[in-house]
Amino acid sequence: MRKVTFTFVFALIISFHISGQTPAVGAVDEQLAEKLYNEGIKNFEAKEYQKAIINFDNAIGIKPAFIKAIFNRGCVKMEIKDYKGAIEDFDKYILSDSSSKAYFNRGLARNYINDKQGALNDFTKAINKDPMYSQAFYYRGTIKFEKNEFKAALSDFNTAINLNPDYAYAYNDRGSVKKQLEDYNGAFEDYKKAIFLSPQISFFYNNIAGVLRKLNKNDEAMTNYNTAINLKPDYYIAYDNRGTLKFEMKDYKGAVADYSEAIKINPQYSLAFNNRGNAKYKLEDYKGAVSDFDEAIKITAGYGQAYLNRAIAKEMLRDNDGACKDWEKALQLGITVAESYLKQQCDYNKTKNVNK
Repeated sequence: MRKVTFTFVFALIISFHISGQTPAVGAVDEQLAEKLYNEGIKNFEAKEYQKAIINFDNAIGIKPAFIKAIFNRGCVKMEIKDYKGAIEDFDKYILSDSSSKAYFNRGLARNYINDKQGALNDFTKAINKDPMYSQAFYYRGTIKFEKNEFKAALSDFNTAINLNPDYAYAYNDRGSVKKQLEDYNGAFEDYKKAIFLSPQISFFYNNIAGVLRKLNKNDEAMTNYNTAINLKPDYYIAYDNRGTLKFEMKDYKGAVADYSEAIKINPQYSLAFNNRGNAKYKLEDYKGAVSDFDEAIKITAGYGQAYLNRAIAKEMLRDNDGACKDWEKALQLGITVAESYLKQQCDYNKTKNVNK
């Protein structure tokens, strides 16, 4: 599973006194606004975000066109996850100074509220303003990846890396693109480079383990899942993935243990319940398997694969009616293989003819 981590960048501008110009407000007010602004900067550096906003608010109240304060207030709002408020501040700033950093930060804020097209447009504007802006290429690439535009994403990640050869996240995400394009060796090299640059990032090891499985290097994959979990003991996705590797290696008890740990960390992770159900099925614990598939479906109502799997387990418990209902539901949810079970076990063709 791919995970994108955003490294947030602020463009905090240290205050300076304007000389040789007639101030728009009185000299005393001008000095007070600057003082409040500087206090806001200190608050930000101390992670006193609410105090920072109050000081920036007061500075702007005295000096409404204080664009540095408006910009930095937007940055603080990003920290407290007031993304809409941040966008409003960056909008105001851009009216006075349409800088690459302003477009970039607004793009980040739009991305966080799931305005992907708006974010894409802003990252492109940042690139147009500053063609050397490696982070703008990187974040634009992440959106293209999410849109399944893999070749376009690859191009952006390539540019980000060319501009910043030590950009670990760009190597990681380029590796994920290459994995999607089934260039597993290329993906491996990129993940390896990401780990070399940032060896403490747990999900880099999770990602390289996934591509090592594709390359049938299971022992190396296991080592990397272990490292991911050692770095981040609550990394439930890595537990789930390691469980799946153990399942593939026919270590079903080990798989159950890992899936159980993933569930312990995140009890709402339906995938782990489904996977543990499959492992219990292999251990011939059919009742336990049905129970896990029940939980998976309870968490994710439209989980077609869980309905399919539960049907197979119910069949082993001689609950043919229950199995047929589950296969029918799985088919309704788009799991086409369920139709073959219906035809073989449930007089599906006869039922279809009657319904006609």
